[in-house]
Amino acid sequence: MGPVQFTIKNETKYDLKVQASNGAQAGAVAGSGTSLSFTPDDTNITCAMRWYADGVCVLQGSVAWSAGGSGSDNGWSTSNIICMNGEMNGHSFSGCSEGWVELQPYNLMANGGEVGVPHKKA
Repeated sequence: MGPVQFTIKNETKYDLKVQASNGAQAGAVAGSGTSLSFTPDDTNITCAMRWYADGVCVLQGSVAWSAGGSGSDNGWSTSNIICMNGEMNGHSFSGCSEGWVELQPYNLMANGGEVGVPHKKA
């Protein structure tokens, strides 16, 4: 798998913490952004994202990719549902309700690339 650049815009009123399955971490306070870089050795990556209000987790979701499949999950819903729209290698996705969004083709990220996700309060 090729290198991947993951860019996040946190356009919500909550602070965001990102934990990648390879141990990488990032954070973005409300209204800011962050990014993580992954090498070709980083395969089967899942980035768990958790939003916090006053230190309490109010929502969680994830974005994941590998040579054999890619997608996003807006996470469990409370009254604090967050709208996640983004792109993986030029393929747009939208998740403004609960549930996994599978991206096609299945090998979309096989050669690496870019993932961009802005999050907004729905």
